[in-house]
Amino acid sequence: MTQGDGRLHWLDAAKGLGIILVVIAHVWTSGQLRDTIYAFHMPLFFVLAGYVARPRPMGAFLRAQWRSLATPYISFLIVLMALDPVIEHIRGFHPRFREWDAAIKAMLLGGTELSGPFTIFWFVPCLAFARIAQNGLLLMWPNPRDWRWPVAMAVTLGVGIWIGRASDFSPLGLLTVPVALVLLWLGALWRTVDNDRRLVLGAVIGAVLVLLTGPLVPVNMKAADYGMPVWSLLVAVILSLGLCGLARVVPWRPFQTLGRMSLTIMFLHVAVIHYLRPYFGKEVLVALALVLPAFAHVLLTRAKWGRRYFLGQRPAARESF
Repeated sequence: MTQGDGRLHWLDAAKGLGIILVVIAHVWTSGQLRDTIYAFHMPLFFVLAGYVARPRPMGAFLRAQWRSLATPYISFLIVLMALDPVIEHIRGFHPRFREWDAAIKAMLLGGTELSGPFTIFWFVPCLAFARIAQNGLLLMWPNPRDWRWPVAMAVTLGVGIWIGRASDFSPLGLLTVPVALVLLWLGALWRTVDNDRRLVLGAVIGAVLVLLTGPLVPVNMKAADYGMPVWSLLVAVILSLGLCGLARVVPWRPFQTLGRMSLTIMFLHVAVIHYLRPYFGKEVLVALALVLPAFAHVLLTRAKWGRRYFLGQRPAARESF
């Protein structure tokens, strides 16, 4: 189940499948296909991040988060902000931000202040803050099965649902951090199951049953809209584990490759869709939104500055975080 460098085949494949679904959901912006994907596509990435979480000294962990998440976030955002006026001028459209001070304000606040080609940028700071919170709790309670974890997570879930209903303002995706933390914990809890074949098999069966029961309620994590909160999040976890079960059975190399590129694709795919939507059909848009960011990822791996500032890698590394 692991590669020579210790990476999990199936986890990379699950990320690859997940990022394909993310792209499809951003091309098909309405309808049952979009709602079905939205029922679990972003929770999947939080569960997977939680699965590989390990407690680390906070100083070292913060430095790792800065390198692997914050630095690429800043780099991609600056580049896309700089390119947007140029691309929109060529297309004959107004740029997303017509005044430089509005652009700077949006860059600093992030989250719900970023829309259009930047709309996905809420995810990375939300993930980073949730991971920092998880690491702090893991340092106190290293075992996710510790009774204090479910108590703390029940309170956190309640707070997350409440603030999601109370506000739609989410700088840096902070509004979603409480629920993201709960999903991270569930991923870490899953990792403690020694032989999880029955769990994953049950999730696969449950996912099939859920998909057959009818239309699903979408979960929009950026807006902290969790559908029918507890039930919708439970469905999201079941579908996420079901997809991971599929990835374990068929850990195809193309999916693994896309999984390793998933952060780059996450940053760039919405911009590709936004700028090219008027000129291509949906199927072509999906292909372009995967292929062009993947090509950019390959180019970035060839330069030391690309690996460091856009892929979040250590100088000697050759693969993305």
